[in-house]
Amino acid sequence: MSKRWRHGSNHQWRKIRQRIIARDVVCQLCGQDQGQMHIDHIIPKSKGGTDMDSNLRLLCQSCNLRRGASFFERAPT
Repeated sequence: MSKRWRHGSNHQWRKIRQRIIARDVVCQLCGQDQGQMHIDHIIPKSKGGTDMDSNLRLLCQSCNLRRGASFFERAPT
């Protein structure tokens, strides 16, 4: 894990974040389009996920905090 990732945003991450916000526009789980929005790693970085666009999505704060670092949206069957 790089120091930049541990200690917050850098120029490259801000560019990625703006690109994902423009692409998704609303929370990808509940559809909310207001309030504080977060960029979510579908596969968490702690579990080997990357910062590639295909692994990122826009979530509202509530959905993102509820999700935490879980890999599955619900328990696997």
